[in-house]
Order: sequence, then C-alpha cells, then structure tokens
Amino acid sequence: MPVNVLLVDDEPLVRAGIKALFDTTDEIRVVGEAGDGTEVVDLAARLRPDVVVMDVNMPKVSGITAARRLQDLSPRPRIMMLTALGDDEKVVAAFRAGADGFALKSARTGELIRSVLAVAEGDPVVPPEIMRLMIRRTVEQDTPEVAAARERVSGLGGRERQVLALLGSGANNARIAEALFMAEGTVKAYVSRVLAELHVENRTQAALLAHQIGLTPKDGADAAGAEPRPTV
Repeated sequence: MPVNVLLVDDEPLVRAGIKALFDTTDEIRVVGEAGDGTEVVDLAARLRPDVVVMDVNMPKVSGITAARRLQDLSPRPRIMMLTALGDDEKVVAAFRAGADGFALKSARTGELIRSVLAVAEGDPVVPPEIMRLMIRRTVEQDTPEVAAARERVSGLGGRERQVLALLGSGANNARIAEALFMAEGTVKAYVSRVLAELHVENRTQAALLAHQIGLTPKDGADAAGAEPRPTV
C-alpha cells in the first residue's frame, strides 16, 4: 500500500514540483493539497493521510501552528516539516509542536522520498544539519530543560537506555532489534515504554533528548552492565 500524503505549501509551484516528484514512485500517493495551515486539520480529518508534508513558513497559519493543532486528531498523521537552513527558531518550535521529521528544501529527490517513507514508518528523520542546530539551540537556551531530560533518563532501566541510545543514533526498529538481539515486536514495546517514561511524543523527540545529554550506544551498553545478550 502506498503512503498517503497531504501536501501543504503556500507556493503553488513548490507544491507542483513536490507532487511531480512523489508521482514518480508507486510508494507515495498525494491525496490532498493545501496552500495554508488554516485548511490542514479539516483536510487531515477528512482524508486521513499517513503523513502531512508541510512547509514551516506560511503567511496566515504557519506550519508550526498547524502541527500543534494536528496533535488533537485521532489517529494523528505523521508530520514532516520542510524547512531551509537558517530557520533555527522555527525548526526548534516545529519540533516542540510535534513534528516527526524534517527535510531540507534543498534535499535531493531521492532523499525526500526516503524521508517520507521513513517518517511513515515512525522512524525519526532529521538531517544532520538540522540536528546540529536543534541541539545547539536547545542546549544554549534551555539548560534547565536539558537538566530535566538528564534526570528523566537516569530513571530508565539499562535496556531502555540502550534503546534510547540507538534511537539517538538514528536506528530504526530493525537495526535496534539486530543490535540488541531482540524481536522487532519487543523493540516496539521498549520504544513505547521509553517514550512514555520520558514524556515525549515521538521518536524524533526521544532522539534529540539522547543527543542533548550526550547518550551514545556505548553509554547505553555500559548502563546495562554488559554488552547486549540474546533476549527473548
């Protein structure tokens, strides 16, 4: 089944270009378009897209506000934000509003398609350039937030820390399962538990939190007391 996408951008030519790109693959189907954040929630409720691909900057209702409003839908579509380098404040705000992933407008065509498919699967998608600026901004501006994040992580069990560390490295469920000798179903359960215990809404937020406190896969293994062993 293709991934159903709602495409939101205030520039008709940009929307047309992205739609033409998505039309080149059978894996993505554009089920609707909007030129402003005002229309997004109603369209998403009616069309039930898997992913909303949305520009951060729009003149009337921004992508940030629209992302925040989309959180009230059930089920909620995944949200992938389109942004340009230099939108530091808006990228951080979009992340806090619940964006599941980000893509640079300058991304190559194949990268954009892969990003949409990954976000649809629940994998965090944050280009390195955007991850660096988000870490810099949150660490510089929200030191108490980072301290609180470190305290929350300290309450995780060893296996949960391993999963969080691998999320921070960008690993999807299959890679986590391979690294920790788990079934993918078990990994999904651990990921859900980690998100709940850290009070974050998605994998992208968990991954950024791991980066904020400097947690690496090696640290996760050390916290578990040993190298990963086969687990049922």
